[in-house]
Amino acid sequence: MQSSTTPSGPRSFWIGTLCYLNAAFVWGLNIPLTSALFASFDPFWLAPLRLSIASCLLAMAVLLSLGSASLKSPIPAGRVLLMSLCVSCFFTLYNLGLLHSNTITAAAIMAGSPVYGAVTTRLMTGAKLEKGFWGAALLTMIGASIAIYGRSERNDQGLMLEGGEILIVLSIAAWTAYSILSQRWFPTDVPQLQRTFLTTLGSIPCLLVFWLIAWSSGVVGAPNFHPSAEALRNLFITAAFSTALGAVTWNIGVARLGINAGVMWQNTVPVFAVLISLVAFQVQPMPEQMLGGCVVLSGVLYMQWHKLRLSRAPNQT
Repeated sequence: MQSSTTPSGPRSFWIGTLCYLNAAFVWGLNIPLTSALFASFDPFWLAPLRLSIASCLLAMAVLLSLGSASLKSPIPAGRVLLMSLCVSCFFTLYNLGLLHSNTITAAAIMAGSPVYGAVTTRLMTGAKLEKGFWGAALLTMIGASIAIYGRSERNDQGLMLEGGEILIVLSIAAWTAYSILSQRWFPTDVPQLQRTFLTTLGSIPCLLVFWLIAWSSGVVGAPNFHPSAEALRNLFITAAFSTALGAVTWNIGVARLGINAGVMWQNTVPVFAVLISLVAFQVQPMPEQMLGGCVVLSGVLYMQWHKLRLSRAPNQT
């Protein structure tokens, strides 16, 4: 989907592409760091901690660049809360889905994110899918399947359903819904930084309610108020880069290139996670992961090629 208010032209294309690239990179960084953080924080408690730190950083950025008036919402609070609920549902459903699904199955389910995003977009907007979408989606899913097959062969894990798979699908749908609404409901002159701050801040009460329900029902134990210095460092990195910076650049990418291009970039997140793990954590990737990553990137580049052609001939769209 590309709305009539979406900027067009080569400059807008490259800004959107760089922003999507940054979002995919920092979300890839988030994967190994979050795995380490689960040793100190349960998933329900980790989410409000991360978004609280991100909200403080975003608030400072808004104050310095936009002024104190931008800390207030230009749209009704109910709409901000609904978008914040979508963000909260993404974090909660995603973590629960990972907890209650086989690792290989979860990866296979996430490989279908372009399809889930496309269905959500069609239901919410009624817009036709952009030219080249299904070809790019097919390439990204084939690439993800190659990587998943290699992991299952090496780890002797097969595809098996454990109940959490549908939660992963719903989490991707929730994030897509948020991405669409954040561009639809805010006036076009509202900066993406301000939009991200308001919805990030609004998601904290929702996440605390989710944690309280999980804690009172015995799903999780008491929160950890004495984490190690390493855990605090990793928490700040994920909050600052993955949650705050990643969400801002993602929203800019959606505004510039549309959500369909974004769901393609989502499939590159595991590719960046592997590369970061290789460089920073000395984790040796398997050949299947490298080959699959290259195929995924070819799908993204195919979609971007179509976008670049359209940006050079905006009157033909």
